[in-house]
Amino acid sequence: MKAFSEKNYKQIVNSDKFAVVVFTSPFCHLCNKLKPVLKKLEKRYKDVGFYISDVNKEERLTKLLVKEDGVPTGFIIKDGSIFKIKDPEKPDDNTWYSEEYLEELIEALQ
Repeated sequence: MKAFSEKNYKQIVNSDKFAVVVFTSPFCHLCNKLKPVLKKLEKRYKDVGFYISDVNKEERLTKLLVKEDGVPTGFIIKDGSIFKIKDPEKPDDNTWYSEEYLEELIEALQ
């Protein structure tokens, strides 16, 4: 997985390629459980960009996008727009990071 940073932010947002971006922290247990799921999906969906951003290294992007939501926080970037990943049936829950939910979301948005 590639890094999502201030350096490539505009390039990724303005790309024609659909992307999944997840903000993480090395100290976050859920983040560490999510990384293998993202790697598995990255192998399956070669036409989707998968990116990780470390909230400790990318403070300005974190303030801009994550705000105070904590980690992991995920986003879909498509057609120049950024959408936060949330399970509409459980908006206050972080169930969005399950492999099944992410796979359904990717399939629906491709």
